[in-house]
Amino acid sequence: MSQTETDNSTLDRILKSAESLFARQGFNGTSTRQICSAAGISIQTLHYHTGGKRELYNRILERSVIPVTVMINRHIQQMLKQDLAKDSVLNSSLDGLIDELFSVLHEHPNFPLLFFRQWLEEDPDLRRVEWESLVPSLRRWVKQVESIIDEDRRLGIDLPLMFVSLSILYWGMFTNKNFISGLLNMDGDSREYWERLKSHAKELTARLLGRPGSAFDVGKAPKKRKAGNR
Repeated sequence: MSQTETDNSTLDRILKSAESLFARQGFNGTSTRQICSAAGISIQTLHYHTGGKRELYNRILERSVIPVTVMINRHIQQMLKQDLAKDSVLNSSLDGLIDELFSVLHEHPNFPLLFFRQWLEEDPDLRRVEWESLVPSLRRWVKQVESIIDEDRRLGIDLPLMFVSLSILYWGMFTNKNFISGLLNMDGDSREYWERLKSHAKELTARLLGRPGSAFDVGKAPKKRKAGNR
């Protein structure tokens, strides 16, 4: 194995170990010694490859925030090229975004945990990735949606807060699989479980946005349940 391959292998171990620890313990709850122990390296090697704990933390966030932001942006740009005056087009576009997002979060279980850990960080240096990569995208999406979907059709929705609310909803459904699957009495690793979460996310999105076609359209009375259907 060449020196470059060795360095890449070492860096990969560092990043994987740090991602897992930061996701479960946060920045302040994770020490460089813990990361080194998990990766099987010395502190000197850690500093050589990453520069230090703060630099490593931001690098871990880049690996989670940036790819997801790019993926969401791709869906939104495709969505805005379509005729969103048609409810069927809007519904299909948002459902497609949720399908891919849930696949990504399912494949990378540390991403949702890192997302929520970030809400507890107040140090500006630890929020750098968000402010440089995520916030500009959110602001651009808001302006793009406002320029295409008129105010009446937006139903008075506060778009910046809606994006935040939907993010909390989606990522939150992945933060405690054992609790949620236990509550539902389902196998948390089964396809049925993940499909149920995804279906629920689509339904709540429809309700929050007042989209026609949901099981409970905003502004309409809920359908009466059949006798015995509890």
